[in-house]
Amino acid sequence: MFFWLTRSFPFSEQPVSFLPCFSRRSIQFHFHFAKLPVSDKAGGIGRIKSANTPMQFLSSMPVIVMCALVIFSPLQEGGTTHPAQMIIRLLIVAWLGGTFIHAIWAGRLIVPRLGTRYVVLAFLGFAVAATIFSPYVHQSRQWLVMITGYAILFYLLVSVVDRWERVHTLTMMVIVMGLGEAAWTIVQGVVWNVVRPSGTFFNPNFLAGYLTVSWAVLLSIAVYGYRKSAILYRSSVSPVFWWAGMGSALGIVLIAMIFTQSRGGLVAWLAATVWILTARYGWKLAGMGTAALLLAALIVPTPLKERVLAEHEQNPVSYARWQMWQGAIAQMADHPLGIGLGLYQYTYPLYAFPVEGEITRYGKVAHTPHNDYLQIGVEMGVGALLVFLAAIGLVMRDLLQVLQARLVRWQRSLILGIGGGGIALLVHAALDSSLRESALAILLVLCAGLIVSVARITSGNTDALHAIPIQSRPLWGMGAACLLLLVGAEVSRLGMAWLTFDKASRLAVAGDTEIAIQGFKNAIALDSGKSLYHHGLGSVYARDFEASRDKQLFQLAHAEFKAAIELNPLDSRLLALLAQLYVSAAQTPSLSGRLDEQQIFWLRAALRVYERAVRLAPFSAPYRYEQARLHWMLGERPLAEQQAKEAEQLEPNFLPARALLARLSVDAGRIDDARRELQEIQVRQARYEQWNKNNIDRTFLSVDVAPLRAAVEAKGLAG
Repeated sequence: MFFWLTRSFPFSEQPVSFLPCFSRRSIQFHFHFAKLPVSDKAGGIGRIKSANTPMQFLSSMPVIVMCALVIFSPLQEGGTTHPAQMIIRLLIVAWLGGTFIHAIWAGRLIVPRLGTRYVVLAFLGFAVAATIFSPYVHQSRQWLVMITGYAILFYLLVSVVDRWERVHTLTMMVIVMGLGEAAWTIVQGVVWNVVRPSGTFFNPNFLAGYLTVSWAVLLSIAVYGYRKSAILYRSSVSPVFWWAGMGSALGIVLIAMIFTQSRGGLVAWLAATVWILTARYGWKLAGMGTAALLLAALIVPTPLKERVLAEHEQNPVSYARWQMWQGAIAQMADHPLGIGLGLYQYTYPLYAFPVEGEITRYGKVAHTPHNDYLQIGVEMGVGALLVFLAAIGLVMRDLLQVLQARLVRWQRSLILGIGGGGIALLVHAALDSSLRESALAILLVLCAGLIVSVARITSGNTDALHAIPIQSRPLWGMGAACLLLLVGAEVSRLGMAWLTFDKASRLAVAGDTEIAIQGFKNAIALDSGKSLYHHGLGSVYARDFEASRDKQLFQLAHAEFKAAIELNPLDSRLLALLAQLYVSAAQTPSLSGRLDEQQIFWLRAALRVYERAVRLAPFSAPYRYEQARLHWMLGERPLAEQQAKEAEQLEPNFLPARALLARLSVDAGRIDDARRELQEIQVRQARYEQWNKNNIDRTFLSVDVAPLRAAVEAKGLAG
């Protein structure tokens, strides 16, 4: 089946098959080009000239680079790792550099005149503004680079896709990668018994979104049926084998999507299916087909069906998307101009919501609102969201115009499938943060670029170009070379900084402190604007200070934590680290056994820092508990009891706060209150003993009741 799909894969302009030719002296591979029907610029049918020249190969390089992006982007956790991000950006820079070189050689730079150019520029303008006014500029700058890269990729793609065979090439690559991911997912589920396989992605939900694009294209090809004149297969393939291969491909993708158990992926899959069936057969037949599919989904037992039915009991937060969206809408209302590009994860604690039925009510950390549209509105402002929706509208307009044009069946099947894949991605983006995944974002850019390109081809508007003359080619060449080298060096610098930091973090965990410290310093030298690197170095210094009580280590840790907070003033976790450093400094025992002035100074400093942390994360019970502990250490028992009760109200299962209340009750002689808290601690520990708990849950329930019970009994006997 894989060979059936790829036997006509175009290496340059033409479909090509690889046939090995063996000789006594060497093994050679010859490229055999098939003369298949393709379209001219007006959308008609023509013939490919089978000339294979170096210029043709060079002209095919942009398509090869785009194929490389499609192939590589999902392989490292969906393109989310820092090395993957570096390689993706370098590929785009290389493509842009090649375009500049060709333009300088030709004496002019050609830019297609697109109807979407104004919305693209407007969206980039909002991104720039959200970066300039960002409280954490470094983070916003990284996302600005990513968004700019996608915009450049879109324009580069539209510039080179000027004929149908290139549309075919890129579409086939999407199918091949989708089938590869689907096959690997099935292996994970069947052979390795993975409950929710994720393929090469780090999250099965994003894998499901990725598979919907391949499903849409395959389904579109299938509904238009077997035709000998199609470019997707050789005329020698019989209808039986064709339908067998197509059915197998659709079945593999569908089974893989079921294995992911993604509800958002299911909705996206349904949207793509309804779109394609409606466009092909009309609303009535499409409705009947959709109803049949839904009925089958309700009757046939599948892992996805079981998860949908049982998920509410097992994971209530998964049904709390509406609360997340409400919080995001509240943020947009409070900050209509945006909070800063890429900063949602730091402002989310201000709009957190409780999840009842879990061990931790506010313990769920959301780095995204599980809705890309709302995230755009929160980070970049309402204006950016409206511009993004306008861009979607313009691309959909082009898609509808293309479907109304005169196309042969294989052309219509391709563009209908591409449109269905784009719709699936947009629907999935309304239910998850899928466009934050590089592989999915690149797929969306590809779908949009192909739709716009085909609209230009079918309308005969490929000559609508804006030519920028290049008078002094040596000067332009030097300027372009310097710019590209600087951009490439910057991208490489940031990537190497992360790799250095990641290695240093692993060394720190392993106990190689000296090497880890040097690694953190090297990462900071490469990228001093990232607060995480200062956080890592400061944590190592703080750990060594607790062990040695060396004042120099304290000063070093203090400087790094302060630097991290200054770079990113929105992260309450950085403030908590600084406060813990102050508490550690105050734990030096005094000769009298009572707190001296220096210890009181550090405890007061820690209290002030925790007050700042609470303002950033007002629903954090641990922060209020730490405040209660500090007040208790300072002898301020009423304030300590007040803070502990607030922590208990926020998180009834935060047992350290209950233990502290019991201790305070013992000190105050309220034995009955202490016994009630002790009993409540024991009841809740027993209730959740058999639960599957994460690290946060275990922290909430981790209380040694033996010393507390002894204190209560001793006080009771004494009374």
